[in-house]
Amino acid sequence: MNIADLYSTRIQKSFDEDHAEIVSILAANQKKVFKLINYYKGMPFSYPATIAAVERGSVDLNVKAEQAVTIELSRSAFIRSPLFKHDVFAQAQYVNVKKQAAVFTKFSYVEIMAERRNFIRMESEPKPNTIIETPLGIIEGKLYDLSLSGLNISIQDYCPLERDTEATIQFKLRDIEQNQEFKVSVPARLVTIKDSSRPYQYIFTISVDKMLERQMSKYIFQRQLEIIREIKDGVC
Repeated sequence: MNIADLYSTRIQKSFDEDHAEIVSILAANQKKVFKLINYYKGMPFSYPATIAAVERGSVDLNVKAEQAVTIELSRSAFIRSPLFKHDVFAQAQYVNVKKQAAVFTKFSYVEIMAERRNFIRMESEPKPNTIIETPLGIIEGKLYDLSLSGLNISIQDYCPLERDTEATIQFKLRDIEQNQEFKVSVPARLVTIKDSSRPYQYIFTISVDKMLERQMSKYIFQRQLEIIREIKDGVC
C-alpha cells in the first residue's frame, strides 16, 4: 500500500517551519503520552507511545513491540495529541523491535484520509488474477487491495478508461477457514487511475449483494487475523 494514499498534507507555514514547530512541541512535552498510529497492509495499529529523547530534529519514542514490527516494515507513523492542531506524519529513521524503540524525523501536519473511509481496505495475499469487462474490451490485472465498497487493481498495460466507466470485475478469493476459493463477480465504476508508470492502479467503487458482502467480510476478517499472527511472529 502506498503510504501517500493514507493521508493529505496540511502545511501551516512551510514544511521546514512546521517540522521545527512539531519538534519544539514534542521537546517541551516529553512526559506526555502520545497516540501512535500506523498502517500495515491496510490494517491500522494504534498504541500509546512516550518520548525517550529529542535531539537534532529527531525524536526517540518508546513504542509497543507489536507496533515496532509494523513501523519497521512501513517506515512511518502518525502521531496524535491534543497538543497539535492536526495529526502529524513522521518517517521512521531507526527501529529496534527488541528494545521497543523507534527514531522519527521529517515531521509534517496531515489529515489521515484512511480514517474517513466507510470500510477498512485490506491488501490481498496472494494477489488474485482479475478480469475487468469494460466497453473497450477485457482488461487483465491483479487485485491489490479491497474493501466492501471498492477495489484497487494493478494493471501492467495502460487502458484509457474514462472516469465513471462501468465495468464488471471478476476474481477469486480464498476462504482460509474452509480452504476453498469462491468466485466474485461484481458491477463496478471507475473512480480514478493512479501512477504514471507500470503498474497502474485502477480504483473502482463496487456494489455487492448481501451474500457477497458476507463472503468478503469474512475474507477481510481472516486477512486481519493473518496479519495479527504475522506481527506476533515478528515480535518473537
